[in-house]
Amino acid sequence: MILAAAGLMLGVASAATPPVQVNYRVYQYACTGGQNVSVYYVQFGDQPMFAVLDWKGQKYGLAQAISASGARYASLNGPAGARGGLQWWEHQGTAELSTFTGNSTTTTKTLLTGCKTPAR
Repeated sequence: MILAAAGLMLGVASAATPPVQVNYRVYQYACTGGQNVSVYYVQFGDQPMFAVLDWKGQKYGLAQAISASGARYASLNGPAGARGGLQWWEHQGTAELSTFTGNSTTTTKTLLTGCKTPAR
């Protein structure tokens, strides 16, 4: 009887929980020096969660990270030959791609600057 009641309660709880909507938008960025990067921003519901960068023929998944302003995404994996992961930071319509250096995620080396979408 207890198992039947628990099963009924679980069924009601799961039926009442709406499915999470997954959304994404894609932006093409043109950066200083003529390099381009495509970025897929993925959201669960209305919460941004991660970005997928397509740069130099490789795709990199970056999770949303803490920032004082703008949208910052980071990963501990980066391009071959780089010592650290990647950081994509977009603020007020301009983005920058960096790699982490040393043993810290606060010290970076800039890879791309002045990245903007054509509409901006």
